[in-house]
Parts: sequence; C-alpha cells; structure tokens
Amino acid sequence: MRKAQLAAAICAVGLCTAVAQAQSDEVLPGMGNKLVRGLVNGITGIVEWPVQTVKGYNNGLSLIENEPTSKAVGTILGFFRGIGHAAGRTVYGGLEVATFWLPNPDSNEGVGVPLDADFAWEQGEQYSIFKPTLKEGLMPYPRKIVRGVANGFAGIAEVPGQIVKGASSGDALVGIPVGAVKGVWFWFGRSANGYADAILFLVPNPPDQVGCGFDEEWPWDALVDAL
Repeated sequence: MRKAQLAAAICAVGLCTAVAQAQSDEVLPGMGNKLVRGLVNGITGIVEWPVQTVKGYNNGLSLIENEPTSKAVGTILGFFRGIGHAAGRTVYGGLEVATFWLPNPDSNEGVGVPLDADFAWEQGEQYSIFKPTLKEGLMPYPRKIVRGVANGFAGIAEVPGQIVKGASSGDALVGIPVGAVKGVWFWFGRSANGYADAILFLVPNPPDQVGCGFDEEWPWDALVDAL
C-alpha cells in the first residue's frame, strides 16, 4: 500500500510539473510517445535476435573474400549481435514504460551505440565502431558513461537550479514553487536515465529520444546560468 501511495505521489509530481510547464505542447504527447514506444520495444525486443542473425548472413564479413565463409562468419557475429540488441531494446523499452512520465535527455546523438532502427523489424543501418575510425567509433561508450554519471550523481542540482531559475522569472511567488516541483521532476528524470546509462553503457540504446527533454544539457546548467 505504501509503495502504491509513493508511486501515486511521484506521478502526481510529474503531472503537476507537466501542467506547470507554460506554453508547452510537448509534455503530454511526449509521455504518450515514450510509453507507446517502450511497450512496443519491450514486447518485440526479442525479434532483434533472428533479425540480426539474418542480417549477419546477408551482409557476411567484408574482410573475407570467400562468400560461404564470409556468410558463415557473418551469421555467427549476427547471432551474438542479436543478443546484445535484443537486450538493449527490451531493457530500454522497459525503462521507457516505467519512466514515461519523467523527462529524459533531449537527444542520444553520439551517446551510446544506437540500435539499427526505431523498431526491431526495420532494416535500418548498422552502426560500425570502425567508421570513420576505430577511435571515433568507440567514443559513444565513454560519452554514455560520462552523461550517465553526471545525471545520476549530480541530478539533484536541478532542484536549486530550477528554483533559482523560477525566482528570476519575473514572478517569484509563482516561479519559486513551480521551479521547486519542476526541479524535483527533473532530478528524478536525471537519476533514472543517468544510472541506466552508466550501468548499461555497453548495451545499445534507441538512436533518439521521444519523451519530454530536459531544459538544459547538464544538471547544473540551470543553476550556473541563473547565477
């Protein structure tokens, strides 16, 4: 019962914040899009396994000139790639369902290795760690760790940041309480997404974000800019 009450209270905070975001037509649609995509990815994530295996067979391994050998090696690599992509799509699908009411980073561009496409059954485009170079191809991993650690451990900075931002908005009597609620909402969102990124930095993630994005890139930006 207490857990249910806590969940209801947290949802209320998120919904209040959604209403409090003035002139925003993106919050509720963003929540809906995030929930729907999360449900679809959570249910269909396992489809990545056979799809990636077939892709591996069709594409083969370009380094091997002998076609049968190339396709055989490609199939094996695709099989194991499918495991990783199935895990990534399923886990991130579940995360989006559980946190559909929370904000998330505005974009995943360059952060984490992307899934091939929006949905498991689509062809999409495979990411290669060798393009344009191995060094640049591996950079999404450390970027994901950095963003995850920053959001997870420093997410609480959103609370004072949004309060100060609200106080300087022109109407402190309204801006401060709205900023406080918004700060807590952003803090919860930073924490949920941040810890997931840090723990799952090796797991492929959606190439984009469909939920409501944070106002600033980093959790301390609002406080620094307001001061």
